[in-house]
Amino acid sequence: MRRKCKCLPHPIRRRLYALILVLAMLGGGYLYLVQTAFKPTLEELAEYECRAIVVKAMNQAVSREMLAHPKLYEELYLLEYTDDGGFLAVRADAAALNRARSSLIQAVEDSLDILEETDLEIPYGSLTGITAFGGLGPTWKLTLLPDAYVEGTLQEEVQSVSVNRTQYTISLDLQVTISMILDGNTATAQVSDRIPVASLLLNGDTPTYYAAAQ
Repeated sequence: MRRKCKCLPHPIRRRLYALILVLAMLGGGYLYLVQTAFKPTLEELAEYECRAIVVKAMNQAVSREMLAHPKLYEELYLLEYTDDGGFLAVRADAAALNRARSSLIQAVEDSLDILEETDLEIPYGSLTGITAFGGLGPTWKLTLLPDAYVEGTLQEEVQSVSVNRTQYTISLDLQVTISMILDGNTATAQVSDRIPVASLLLNGDTPTYYAAAQ
């Protein structure tokens, strides 16, 4: 004896298909919105959070290193005088600059190596730009990994401050590449910062010449 298949009535099936179609359209629209509107904003927020954490760690590392070894950073400039005692020139000591650069980069690397893995959660509502939605909705997870690559160069600058006053400045330009996990995907963020290392303000006649380190 053949059994009859119990099928849903035709109107109910149509409603079910319509519901599935609506859900599929909503899901597709949501994915499109995430990729075109939320994802770029999320990436910007992620890089901003990374920069805030990394820049703080870099500045603290440089400050600790300079306080621990002040002599290393007080002798970056050599002053030259004529036989009669007149001021002749300012010269950056290349050997001292290289030692200072190596020590500072090592200090920053050590600081980032011990940086704890940091988890941040960014609510969807905060990505809309609407104040009332800030902090609402499900969250995206951002993990900052303490795996960083550090590069640094010392930059020298000479600036006339006023009449017969010249300022010589040495700054450390740091570039850090740090890893992060954003929404389950591994990415990298580039963080740059310039930190003053030494400054010399001379009063009186401008010296005959300034010799930058090569």
